[in-house]
Amino acid sequence: MKISGQYRAKCGDSPIWHETFGVIWLDTANKKIITYNPETTEERVYDALGWIKALIPTVDGQFIAVYKEGLYYLNFKLGQKKPFSFPPNLSEMHYLSDAKCGPDGQIWVGSADVFFQRFKETPHTAFSNYPFESAKLFSINAAGTVTEQLQAVSFSGGLEWDRKTNKFYHIDSSKQSIFQYQLTDNGQLQFEKLLYSFQAKEGFPKGLTIDGDGNLYVALYKGAVIAAQSEEPTRIVCLNPVTKHMMIDIQLPISHITSCTIGGKELNTLYVTTAYEPLAAYQIKEEPFAGYLLEIPLETTGVLPYEFESGLPAK
Repeated sequence: MKISGQYRAKCGDSPIWHETFGVIWLDTANKKIITYNPETTEERVYDALGWIKALIPTVDGQFIAVYKEGLYYLNFKLGQKKPFSFPPNLSEMHYLSDAKCGPDGQIWVGSADVFFQRFKETPHTAFSNYPFESAKLFSINAAGTVTEQLQAVSFSGGLEWDRKTNKFYHIDSSKQSIFQYQLTDNGQLQFEKLLYSFQAKEGFPKGLTIDGDGNLYVALYKGAVIAAQSEEPTRIVCLNPVTKHMMIDIQLPISHITSCTIGGKELNTLYVTTAYEPLAAYQIKEEPFAGYLLEIPLETTGVLPYEFESGLPAK
């Protein structure tokens, strides 16, 4: 394991691999976009122009950015954004969260309940099950039309698809669980199945990526209360969704990891985003890896992200 680049994020998140830029990841707390090219070690930091939650590449080399209230076309190099699509009835009690393009050509984007974080950062409720299910999972096509795909969600975390079977994996972090669905030819979800659940003391599943064999890499995020009270190590686990066997258990000397993706020239490096928030100043000094983008070599290879065919005119 080693640090990639020099940028230290208050809350790193949502990394993707991009063949032009290398690793693109976010500092959501400081509203920044960071690019890191592992071949040249070039690193650049851009203003995200708002509370950004995810970036989706398009087939023509541009990006759709997900902000807490909606989706925008974004040229982060020029500092320009243009409205694209806004899920209806998104109240002040919810915000958009993780998002990726799927094999059906749609953007899939989750939402989260604003009270979930407060619930998990309160000592007497941190290890309890979150009681509310008012968030949703949406899909959005190239015309910007929004379809509700899942209801009764509290915190829509990681999303991924098996490239061979079109099985869809969705994390509801509030339920400590990964769910499996079959994505139909008309872009609908069927056959919900609880795939795997984690204990609260392990942290809740958040970031998710997949390798070429269909194995899931899951980042287990621990909030401040759980990190302080749990004796469980901070981990990324590799789960075989067929056998439910934990194939790899990567333990990290950090309190807070957020997400991961597989990239690199040979697609055999795991990139992990981390956070130094909410550590106290003395704790940050004791955790030299906290906040940095980390890279870990793998013995497997990943897959390239699906790209969105947007209606934005060519550059």
